[in-house]
Amino acid sequence: MAQPEKKGGLLRKSSASKKPLKEKVVLMYDEIFTTEDPSKCNPRFWEELFLMKVNLEYLEGKLEALDGEELMKIKDNINCLFQHCIQALGEEHPIRVVNALQVPC
Repeated sequence: MAQPEKKGGLLRKSSASKKPLKEKVVLMYDEIFTTEDPSKCNPRFWEELFLMKVNLEYLEGKLEALDGEELMKIKDNINCLFQHCIQALGEEHPIRVVNALQVPC
């Protein structure tokens, strides 16, 4: 079975008839980069996020693309991301610890 292409968080490039598929972790990152609290609709958002393999390329790209004004709009979510990273470092679950260590600080 062929592996799907995973460039920039996409599992499949878009075609005329199909929408591009994104990794679930990328979709969750996109939620962080909105002005709403990502855990508002999903109370387990942060627990789930740190169980998934980090897509560092995508996350760093999103952070680097922000200008000062955009950053200020989502600063609460960015602060929450780093707060939950620190909390995950104290967890007993090794996958959460490893994934939290990979988030750029």
